[in-house]
Amino acid sequence: MRLAAVTGLVLIGACASETRVVHERLDEASGITVRAGGEPMVFARTETQYSRSGRDYLYFGPVETNRQGVREYYLWVGVATTLDRGYLAPPGEQPEKVFVDVAGEPMELVLKPWREREPGLHDPRVYGTPVRLGAELAARITLDQLRRLASEPLQSLRVVDHDGHERAYYRWHEGSDWPSFLAAVARGE
Repeated sequence: MRLAAVTGLVLIGACASETRVVHERLDEASGITVRAGGEPMVFARTETQYSRSGRDYLYFGPVETNRQGVREYYLWVGVATTLDRGYLAPPGEQPEKVFVDVAGEPMELVLKPWREREPGLHDPRVYGTPVRLGAELAARITLDQLRRLASEPLQSLRVVDHDGHERAYYRWHEGSDWPSFLAAVARGE
């Protein structure tokens, strides 16, 4: 009896101390399960000619959707700014592609609005961010590409808009634990 009580307390303590870095939810209206990391990586760029403290941000996180065993993978990209766009700084165009160097090789990912990638989701939210998002985009990606991105300490990335204008962003905040996300995906397979 005493051994069972001690074992139960140890199990409860282990569960309480485990931090959850992967979020999973069922979109009840569509029946789609959405899995995402705890928080996205954050990339930023400054435009010192407009502000020393205002920045443009790109939030970068992995997503898995599951429709009764049919899984698809995405790189979710949130676009935000703390610059006064339109008054001081000209409005930035929405990126259409993101380029990431992985092990010395460029990876080109085509971005589309998240709602277009997953139109069946009743509740499209994936990640929360401290800065209000101007756009939520996503690139369809393979599980192998996600693994390659997780293995690389990403320090910068480039985006290109539909007019061909290129902007570089640099790592601002570490963000989610991608290996934990991939481990959760592997357990679900």
